[in-house]
Amino acid sequence: MGNPRRQQLEDLALAGPHRLPPGSESELVAAATALGWPVTCHRPADARNTEAWLAALGQALGLPAHFGANFDALYDCLTDPGVMAAPGHLLILGNLACLGEEVDILIAVLQAASDEWRDQGRALWPLLDDPRLDLDPLPRV
Repeated sequence: MGNPRRQQLEDLALAGPHRLPPGSESELVAAATALGWPVTCHRPADARNTEAWLAALGQALGLPAHFGANFDALYDCLTDPGVMAAPGHLLILGNLACLGEEVDILIAVLQAASDEWRDQGRALWPLLDDPRLDLDPLPRV
């Protein structure tokens, strides 16, 4: 029998934005690492607005210098296999309060990008570390 978290991450039908369940980060990172996937944990403590948060995310992901630190540019980079080439990626996102109501735009972008990855046979797992979000948590295994 395999690792249940690893099996969960391999399930393309489940991939997409979810709330990060409390206490699950280390096992998710271990599962993604075992799959050979990159893991990006992004909680920029110094970001005070959406543009700063997105700019810091671009740096954390190693996006091209021309990344415009806006949601359209984020979608374009996330869905470009030349930029994000891995078969899977675990993306843990925090300090979302600085986004204000724009967190809903972020979730929509992450969902659209995850759908695009799924169509390519890949798994994008953005997990948002904020219990206040109206977003389904990743199911426990």
